[in-house]
Amino acid sequence: MNCYIYIRVSTDLQAQEGFSLDNQKRACVEYAKAQGYDVKKIFTDDGRSAKTIERPALKELLSLVYKEAIEALIFYKIDRFARNIVDFGKIRKELKAKGIKMLSVMEGDVSEGLTGGIYALVAEWESEVNGQRTKDALMQKFREGWQPYSQYHGYRSVGGKDEKKTCEPDHYVAPIIKELFELYSTGNYSIVEIQDWLSAKNILSRNGTVVSHSVINTILRNPFYYGLIRWHGQSKMGKHKPIITKELFDTCQYVLAKHRSFILRKRKYDYLLRGFLSCFYCGQRYTAEPHPNHSVANPTVIHYYHCPKRDRNGCPSEYVEATRLEELVEKEIEKMEFSQTFIDSVVNKTKEIIEENRKNVNSDRQTFINQKMALETKRNVLEDALLDNTLDRETYKRKHSEIEGKIINLEESVLDIENKARVDIDLIEEVLTFTRNINKGYVEAPQFLKKYYLRFFFEKIVVKDREIYKVIPTPIFASLKNSHEIIIRGTRLRS
Repeated sequence: MNCYIYIRVSTDLQAQEGFSLDNQKRACVEYAKAQGYDVKKIFTDDGRSAKTIERPALKELLSLVYKEAIEALIFYKIDRFARNIVDFGKIRKELKAKGIKMLSVMEGDVSEGLTGGIYALVAEWESEVNGQRTKDALMQKFREGWQPYSQYHGYRSVGGKDEKKTCEPDHYVAPIIKELFELYSTGNYSIVEIQDWLSAKNILSRNGTVVSHSVINTILRNPFYYGLIRWHGQSKMGKHKPIITKELFDTCQYVLAKHRSFILRKRKYDYLLRGFLSCFYCGQRYTAEPHPNHSVANPTVIHYYHCPKRDRNGCPSEYVEATRLEELVEKEIEKMEFSQTFIDSVVNKTKEIIEENRKNVNSDRQTFINQKMALETKRNVLEDALLDNTLDRETYKRKHSEIEGKIINLEESVLDIENKARVDIDLIEEVLTFTRNINKGYVEAPQFLKKYYLRFFFEKIVVKDREIYKVIPTPIFASLKNSHEIIIRGTRLRS
């Protein structure tokens, strides 16, 4: 006589309580042997709920029942097989029509009579009770200030099991997630570029491929990272340690909302004002392109901004030389200056950042230096052992090569830390220059940084008859103007 065996476990807790797959398999095989059955195949559903029959292994089993001859189906316990009395009754009826017995290691033959149905009804009731108990536990966890499910990039689970788990920032991944937000907030990075950057940091998906566009988008939109937790329509500040500030999160939301304007595409000509200019007459966003200069004395290229609907749909806008509009924008920036109070605030914050940066750099550098010294000591011991002839040459070469590789990696890590510190100081220098003298900072900034400064000030620049007609300020710029943190000298633009 032949039989199939079906086993299932849905949670780690069940495995610990004696329902592990190995325990079920062992018990079912022994039971089959004692009943005189040969096991034809064992079907396993790992981590699957038994509320419905939509389980891969069970579906495969039921499909094979109609193709292969068996006399019995053996499982450990009814609640391992089904927790829905309707499904249990349906399957039992079909197997009975095929002359197949349903045998439970714990409950015996449940092919007929009320016994099997009662067990299935009890299993269904237990499933509902356990489900409600889990829901209540998760809601209580939320009330206590913890996200019920917190498997987010940058965090690791700590303490307790299942609903009792909390989380804390992961030592390696959390700083990378924070930097991800910081990079994206500048508006200089597309999500595709963020994907490449994460890959270079060895942050990959679970299957080892590049982190998907949707996952990065989800990270950027998740308020959990600044401390907010949400559950069933409710939200509150949680007890977990945030990775970023709400201000940084809000900036990223603004960039996401305006991503068409903010993404820097790789073009042959990277026009400074592309994405900012719009036509007074039709509202269309200006484009830019080069035109050949046919002058024999100066056979170069002239660059123009223009409305793409020029001479169409009645739009009378004109071509404007790129240098002219860029100079006009520069003159408007020349009128701006930050208040002394704002400058002092930035300087004080900068001092804090520099001091914190120095502490982190020195601490990380010393850690790597200590690890390098320990490896060098091991290397010296190996070399002494080779000289004393207490270590064979092959073992020496293998271990020595491993240590040398680790030392080289540590030396590169020290250089990376020092380079990052230099980059941070360079950025701080740019910020201070810009804060103390907006025009000087803007004029001397490289092209990519000028774009960032423009995004700080202008949502849109409206052009009429080759002149700047008005500007639409960004919410940040408008707020600073309203609070008098930015002072506009001379005639103000209409906004």
